[in-house]
Amino acid sequence: MKMTKTEFKAAAKDAMGRARIAGRLAARRVVDATDAALVEAGKAARQRQRQRAAKTAFKAAGKAALVAGTVVAAALAVRAARAKKAAT
Repeated sequence: MKMTKTEFKAAAKDAMGRARIAGRLAARRVVDATDAALVEAGKAARQRQRQRAAKTAFKAAGKAALVAGTVVAAALAVRAARAKKAAT
């Protein structure tokens, strides 16, 4: 069966419309997948930030405890030295 020029133009226009719709749907799927990947990456980044913040807090607390322990040890050493000197 032979197509006329008008029929061919109509079929081509219909095919282009279908391709455009399919392209939009495919583009929308790609955008949705990209957004989902970015959301997951953002969640992972926030979790890493929370972990770093917790680690930093523990390190700070550990340093504070170390300094406090050093101060207490020094104070006890001074007190023991004074007691020893007073005893003699």
